Amino acid sequence: MNKGTIVTDAITYIEELEKSSTGLRNQLLEMEATVVEESKLPIDAAEEMKNWGIEPEIKVNQIDRNKLWIKMVFQKKRGGFTKLVEAVSVIGYEFTDTSVTTSSGAILVTACLEVRFKYTFALSNTKIESSKRKI
Repeated sequence: MNKGTIVTDAITYIEELEKSSTGLRNQLLEMEATVVEESKLPIDAAEEMKNWGIEPEIKVNQIDRNKLWIKMVFQKKRGGFTKLVEAVSVIGYEFTDTSVTTSSGAILVTACLEVRFKYTFALSNTKIESSKRKI
């Protein structure tokens, strides 16, 4: 082998590497483009909950005279948690120790609620009854 063939082989090898690099770069760009297109598809939260077998659920337990613990699972919608907080506030409760988790089109809320006004609430089997009493 002489110096001329070594240089020619090196140039050929470098050109092949450049072609391979360009091909791989194009493949990467195509893959990124398809990922962006797939993420733009709208996801229906109700359908996703149904696919995962998640059902809406509410559990309420009385902890103390003026304190309740709730666990709620409901469909993930824009403004859903805000509406929940407003509704709970209207009936005279205040959120304390709150945890919110979202997954598979559902929202899981676990929280303690305390009476904001001077009422006491008695918990029955399926509904919450209130009676005005001074504390």
